[in-house]
Amino acid sequence: MDNATHQKMLDFETDWYQLGGGSSVAIREQFGLSDRDFFGQIDHLINEAPPETLSTTELDRMRKVVRRRLWMAR
Repeated sequence: MDNATHQKMLDFETDWYQLGGGSSVAIREQFGLSDRDFFGQIDHLINEAPPETLSTTELDRMRKVVRRRLWMAR
């Protein structure tokens, strides 16, 4: 995936993490990915280059949502 797609994914999850992450339907419609693939990518992206717009507390909350969604998608 290209950088623009990665940024769209981060923007999407930044908008949704406070509500438990985006819906499976929205993720599939917008990115063509399963929850497991989407949240796996998000996990990688926030560990490699966390969004600068998020505070440490917000980033920790996003990481918890990502881990939970990955666990649920097993």
